[in-house]
Amino acid sequence: MALAIIGLIVFAFIIIVAAVLLDLPVPGMGGGSSNLQSNIRNIVATQREAQDGLGQPKKKDASALAAEARVERKTSSKLTLEKRIKYAGWDFPPFVLVACEISFSIVFFLLVRLKFFVPLQILALASGPMLGGWVLNSTVDRRFKAFDSDFPNFLMSLVGLLKTGMNPTNALKSAAMGLDEGSSVRVEVELMLERMRLGLSEDQSIGSFAEDVFHPDVELFVQALLLSKRVGGNLSDTLERLAGQVRKRQYFRQSAQAAVSMQRMSIWVIIFVLVGVEGYMLVMTPDLVLDGIRDPFGFQVWQLGVFVILIGMIWIRQITKIKV
Repeated sequence: MALAIIGLIVFAFIIIVAAVLLDLPVPGMGGGSSNLQSNIRNIVATQREAQDGLGQPKKKDASALAAEARVERKTSSKLTLEKRIKYAGWDFPPFVLVACEISFSIVFFLLVRLKFFVPLQILALASGPMLGGWVLNSTVDRRFKAFDSDFPNFLMSLVGLLKTGMNPTNALKSAAMGLDEGSSVRVEVELMLERMRLGLSEDQSIGSFAEDVFHPDVELFVQALLLSKRVGGNLSDTLERLAGQVRKRQYFRQSAQAAVSMQRMSIWVIIFVLVGVEGYMLVMTPDLVLDGIRDPFGFQVWQLGVFVILIGMIWIRQITKIKV
């Protein structure tokens, strides 16, 4: 009897949940009345839209116009592996890099496993992702620095040309021609103008400017150009403020990198001193060093020392990492 009652309760609960999910009228829950009210609201909204269409068009305020004029570059701010490969200028899918990292880790692990203890074997397994990430980040950073070195000068030159009365397209071309032939900024501007000449819309051409360069101020530059073409405004003042912001970020970034470079250099000096002392001991008293390596306990101590040094290098590099 108790099982039958429990079964009926569970069955009734399932029916109620299904009715709610399917938006069916359930006695005592107001489903029918909510549907009726929803239908009435839809009818009233339709009638109001019809009346607005017969009368004068409604005036939009400035905030609505600005909201419509805003151009969204529909990209996530999350820096995924695919984006990092794109910012590095590499032309292959992410799984190729992952496969190379895994292959390197397996080969290095098998070599380390022959002689060394478990902590070093764990580091060997992580060597592939660490090496791949270091090469990838170095490439992205190198392309960023190449773009960032010319971007403030390009903006100031563009501001000066706009203040003389030149239209934005010609000003962009002239400002880019003032840079070196191999400049990253000049290449991106020429690509943008080439897309316009080939018939691509201005929104798409400008929106694709430097899309494969990881620079925080490119988005602001693109939005300023697109908004000025849609709603007008004084573009030169906007770009002048942007150029000032870019220069300040560049100065603070270089100051921070100069401050932490001393910390990074200190660990290399310490490692150089350690290697120099061990080399001196190997030359002066070779038996002391070689016997310590041949002894099982001494070899474990050597491995522990190498492991601690490697962990220290990784730790120093992580805490002194400067974000763009």
